[in-house]
Amino acid sequence: MDDPIQGHPTRAEQLDILAGIVADCCAAGDQVLDLGCGTGYVAHLIAGKRAGLAYTGIDLKPESLAAAAANLDGLPLETRFVEANLERPESIAGADGPFRCIFTVLTLHDLSDVQKAALLAWAVARLADDGIVLIYDRLRLTAPALFPVQQSIWRRIEAEYGRGMRTAGDFAGYSADLGPKNQPAALEDYLVWFDDLGLDARPVHLHGNVALIAAARSH
Repeated sequence: MDDPIQGHPTRAEQLDILAGIVADCCAAGDQVLDLGCGTGYVAHLIAGKRAGLAYTGIDLKPESLAAAAANLDGLPLETRFVEANLERPESIAGADGPFRCIFTVLTLHDLSDVQKAALLAWAVARLADDGIVLIYDRLRLTAPALFPVQQSIWRRIEAEYGRGMRTAGDFAGYSADLGPKNQPAALEDYLVWFDDLGLDARPVHLHGNVALIAAARSH
């Protein structure tokens, strides 16, 4: 199975943390939902930590779903795959829940902010009362004065691991790189969206502008 984290040297730790949270917060038989599952890499990590989960993976590309089915075959995971466009959550069929855990990895930055908010609302409507939502994605940088701090982090990653991640020479260059398929939301946006949905949300792991955010219903 292709390793999608090779070009992102700090991602392995963060995905291992996400998989560990799912494993620790779920029991065998619990339903979990992967929004933008790709070829099943994250599900593979989770299956190695918690057996017996009922896993549903959603992706737009049928070839990715076929690869995920092959990659997860034989693992202690009950799998179901749904071909759907996350930009139109109202059209998603076959993923009703309730899900103990809903997670998405490096998918939401492909959506507009309006689409992100709509997808989160759709997901929360299918979340178990005691369920959690995990978002792993880039955050939009919004403070030009702090951009040198981000550049320093990028330089450290390159020096430490021998290769860098996404970078830019200045804040204007960073902003120019944002586009229809590169639309990270600001942390503040996520917190507002979840609060509007009645969930408490916090970043539980943050490295530079790449965050793991967890959310659960307020009680």
